[in-house]
Amino acid sequence: MESTIGRRALIASGGFALAAGAAFAGAAPAVAATAVTKSARRIYYASDFGILPKATMPSTTDSDGRKYSAGKQGLPNVQAVGAPGTAATDQSEEINAFLQQIANVGGGIAVFEGNANQLIGYGVKKPIVMLSEVAIWGLGWNKTTFMLLDDANCSVFVNKPMSNLHDVRDLRINGNRWGQSFTDGLSYTGAGALLTGRHPANPDNWQFNSHGILMVPDYTNPSASMYGDTYSNFENIFVLNTYGSAAMTNKIGGEIRFRKIVSMQAGGNGFTAGHDTSLSDITVANSEYHGFMQQSGSTKFSNTKAFWCGQVLERWQVGGGGVKMRRAAAGYKIVNGICEFSSAEAQNCGAEGFLLDGAESVNGQIAALANNMLADASAASNGDGWGAIPDNYANDSVWKGQSSEPKPTPEDHPGVKLKGRSKYNNLSITSRTAGPQAGGLGQQGYALEIDYANGSVENNISVTHSDGYNGQRVKGILTPATPQGAISSNWILANGKPLSEAPR
Repeated sequence: MESTIGRRALIASGGFALAAGAAFAGAAPAVAATAVTKSARRIYYASDFGILPKATMPSTTDSDGRKYSAGKQGLPNVQAVGAPGTAATDQSEEINAFLQQIANVGGGIAVFEGNANQLIGYGVKKPIVMLSEVAIWGLGWNKTTFMLLDDANCSVFVNKPMSNLHDVRDLRINGNRWGQSFTDGLSYTGAGALLTGRHPANPDNWQFNSHGILMVPDYTNPSASMYGDTYSNFENIFVLNTYGSAAMTNKIGGEIRFRKIVSMQAGGNGFTAGHDTSLSDITVANSEYHGFMQQSGSTKFSNTKAFWCGQVLERWQVGGGGVKMRRAAAGYKIVNGICEFSSAEAQNCGAEGFLLDGAESVNGQIAALANNMLADASAASNGDGWGAIPDNYANDSVWKGQSSEPKPTPEDHPGVKLKGRSKYNNLSITSRTAGPQAGGLGQQGYALEIDYANGSVENNISVTHSDGYNGQRVKGILTPATPQGAISSNWILANGKPLSEAPR
């Protein structure tokens, strides 16, 4: 028989507090009035302990129908339920204490019911710490929501330092990117933003950014060394409006699995993945930088899609004005590692669909569709005349009209680019323009670029390059920057015909 819930005061034995700059508070957290006692079923509902959704995200729009943050009007971005204009209460300490109590009685499943209105959720201002002993489950991403409060300047879910075997599923994460300040590393001025090295797309400065799910050796100590595989699982999660990435795993041991995840409107990269991360049924949409970035190690991509990456659509919300710009961001950027693709697609991204930078032994089936938006100035595909921003997170001075490097062209960003010493790759590439589409979409003119001068050799590539637009968008298989030597040093099969007689 399942035991009853005790009514004694809950002892806070595991609350975690992360302030700006990763400082910790030692005071015991305020907690619910009931304590966890061991259950035969090991299922514990947050509502039984007085933990109910207390935060709301107003869905206010301006005269043009664009959503804006309440902070633009001097109001809280995340407000208390039923109290407009009042900041929501921080529930992170009582949630962390609840999870720790479950761990103390032997572990189990913590269920957060949430609310059927996705704009109502649990407000947190410190990370929710994932424990090995406790699975965190919601009732679906249309019911259970965790919202990052204003000026939290931290990630929403983090792993307990040096732990493994985490399990989070069936919920929504709202990163409230417009409510985060990072005033010591970010300054909005003039017609756009002047950003320093703590920019959300910089994966080496994770401690100064806000991610939906952050997996690092020790989130309290940026210099902690990497440890073994974590064997963690994340499933059926919707992540939107994070200041940084929806999820970041590149600083930790691998065997981390993400399945059925959607990332929307991330301020940095959609996913920053690393050692032995498995991504299955993942969609990244509207990230301001790359859809997927693998900085190190190896990642397995299965049925993944990145679209509209590199879109700078709402900078006006934080003082940047109503500018429309597109960034030279790739759907997938693989740096200094190996990986495997199975049905991976990039569509309508700012630059390359797939950028392999110093990557070796990358294998699989990839498709780049209608990318190169910012590089195409044709009125037929860029009727709104959107401007372009080079991909340079360390210095975005071009926002202020001071272009720091030449603007991209179709030749700069083909569907797939092999950059640096990218060797031993075995790729099946589908490169295709799309039919006429609204919203100022450009079209990729070239399918492939190979950086032969810097060591991109011994690759086995099959390319299908076709035009679904107007018969004039496709320019060629290889960009003009690809030298003749690249053809003889790689085996390239293009539209069923070999580009050379080079041996396999």
